[in-house]
Amino acid sequence: MSIRALSDAITDLPYGLSEQVLSYARSLDLAAPEIFQDAGVAFSREIADTLVFIAGLRKLFSIVDSNYWVIDNAGAILERQQNQSSVRVGGADLSRGGSYHQSLITVRRELIELLAEHQILQFVQNVPYVEVVRELASGR
Repeated sequence: MSIRALSDAITDLPYGLSEQVLSYARSLDLAAPEIFQDAGVAFSREIADTLVFIAGLRKLFSIVDSNYWVIDNAGAILERQQNQSSVRVGGADLSRGGSYHQSLITVRRELIELLAEHQILQFVQNVPYVEVVRELASGR
């Protein structure tokens, strides 16, 4: 796994989204030697490549998850406080329960299932990168 593998994995995403993910992964790749040092683990290119791949997936999950929660929470607040159930911005329906919200629910659920299936969900959910390196180095 590496930036190349990450790039291949997200090839079908919109350009802006894939660039956010790849930029984050590249910046983590540059910081990898310091992360290994902080973890007390000898630098390994193989582990660093896996770390970078995980970082990219973490960024992707973060983007999907935050968009889901923004729509879901804003919709819930509007329904409670203003008895408003639909929100449109331009031609987009951003309502809670609308097509965009439903798409986010599906993508978020499928991403969680995929990460869990590959036993990396725990690394994507706010585990410090130092701990990820230690786990990877120990052979998890």
